[in-house]
Amino acid sequence: MNGLRAAFHADADKYWIGLPSISCTACRVPHWIGEFFPVPPWRAAEAGADDGYLVLEWPEGFDLESLPIPRYALHRRTGRALIVTSRDTSSSFDIQMRYFAPQHGVPEDTATGSAMRVLATYWMNRDLSEGLRARQCSQFGGELYSRIRGDLTWVGGRVVGESRGVGRVD
Repeated sequence: MNGLRAAFHADADKYWIGLPSISCTACRVPHWIGEFFPVPPWRAAEAGADDGYLVLEWPEGFDLESLPIPRYALHRRTGRALIVTSRDTSSSFDIQMRYFAPQHGVPEDTATGSAMRVLATYWMNRDLSEGLRARQCSQFGGELYSRIRGDLTWVGGRVVGESRGVGRVD
């Protein structure tokens, strides 16, 4: 994590990592987004440096699973990982999300705590609470939680071991 210090906590059913909060700044939806997604998002924000994150928000109820994985051509347009999101009021989740970073060797991540860290701030700025429950709409799915406390964003989830020896967050 590039020398970043993190705090850890476990409660009855979740493991939590506390990371310094990261701010999001609203920006225009880049003109090139249409090359990767057939339906354009309606809002965008940037977080971190030029190799940080680009948050793309679709309207509430949009089926994020319908979006194609942008693959490796994305590196020609940006060094930022893409976090796609929308509100999810049709279930027990507050939001849904996906994470794409093919230019960093991750076409799509299954459950992404770093993206949840960014979305915690993004959605707090969009009038959702300091605590979120998110459904990651990747192939295996994931359930992530966040809460902002002071200058830390806590990201949590249940860790489930798989037979291949690789864990995933539920």
